[in-house]
Parts: sequence; C-alpha cells; structure tokens
Amino acid sequence: MGNDKIKVITSIGQYAIKSLQAHSSTLDIFCQDELGRYFNVEVQRASSGAVPQRARYYLGMIDSKNFPAGEKDYRKLKDAYVIFITEADVLGYDLPIYNVGRTIRENGEDFKDGSHIIYVNGEKRYDNTELSMLMHDFFCKDAKDVKNAVLADRVRHFKEEESGVEEMCEIMQKLADDAAHENSVKIAQNFILAGASVDLVVQGTQLPREEVEAIAKRLGKLIA
Repeated sequence: MGNDKIKVITSIGQYAIKSLQAHSSTLDIFCQDELGRYFNVEVQRASSGAVPQRARYYLGMIDSKNFPAGEKDYRKLKDAYVIFITEADVLGYDLPIYNVGRTIRENGEDFKDGSHIIYVNGEKRYDNTELSMLMHDFFCKDAKDVKNAVLADRVRHFKEEESGVEEMCEIMQKLADDAAHENSVKIAQNFILAGASVDLVVQGTQLPREEVEAIAKRLGKLIA
C-alpha cells in the first residue's frame, strides 16, 4: 500500500458473503482499518483465479454486504480494496505492482468512487525493495528462509511447533467442513426450488430439518 500508517482493526480469514440470488463468495482475508476502509486480500497461485472480472465482482459483493438496508446516501460507502497476490505476472506488463482505479477518459482524472484493485506480482521477489522482500518471504516454504522476523516466527509456529501444527490441522478441517456444508446448502436450494419435500431434501443433503425449513423460508417457498 506504500503507507505504513495503516492500522488494521479487524481481520477475518475465509469470510463468507452469502447471496440467495447470485453467486456466493468466500474471501481469503477480509480486513477493515481505523478509517473504516475495507480490504480483501486474495492469494492466487493459478492465474485463472485472479481474472479482472473476479476483482470487480468481489468489490460489488463487499459494497452490498456493508451498505445498510434503507440507507440512501451513497456517499457513505466506505472505500473498498481488492488485493490479489499472485505467483505469476497475471496482467503481463512486468511490473511489481498494479494499482487499478476508474478514471475519466476525457481528462484522465480519478473518478473517486472509492473502489480500488491492486495486483501484486509474486514473480518480482529478487531485488531489495520492501515489496520484493515481502514477496520473497511470502513464497518461502521454510521459516529459516524468511527474512521478516514476525512472519518467520508465525511460519515456524504453524509448520514446526506441535501446537501450531495441531492448530493448522483444526483450521484445515474447519475449512473442509465449511465447504461441505456450503455445498449441501446449494444442493438444498436447488431441491427446494424444484419443489422437493422437506423429507427428501433432508435425506439428500443430511442437513437438519430446521435448517432446510429456514432455507425454504428465505427462498419464499412453502414446502411440506
């Protein structure tokens, strides 16, 4: 960000944004700073996971999630950032970082709508800039190779210390369970929209009856 004064006040990993009418999303890391700005950080090894349209969609999801129902003053929308950290140079211009924003074509001025997209090129990790050194550390597999002391300590904890390994295993299990549950909910929604009974949906998804009934209610469907 080029700003060491930013103070993060909340940070959530695997932050789910649900949508009944559209594609739901799970953000890798979702943060808010002391100014109320929102930051979504996505780590992508495959270039296909960092297409520009995905950044656009995530910005829209963040806005819709954090703009209160009934609010009419759109100037109250907080600035939102989607930051892709990618292993390869996805945009292909051989730059270490890409700051993307809307501009007015006729005069080149910033549109100032508060939306920001940043791509960090993980290939640029072999010089002495702060960003390059961060990318170097980010892609290290062993704590002994990490230059930043704080990051090295965390890598060592999760990969080498027994308590950290156990914690990581629990986190991975929770992510797997959450993904399985989300998939069951999607199946339940399709069953309900097709007119299936509660008993059939419960049998097909293994979801609790109360949850199936709640999903049906949200969809505006009355099922027996």
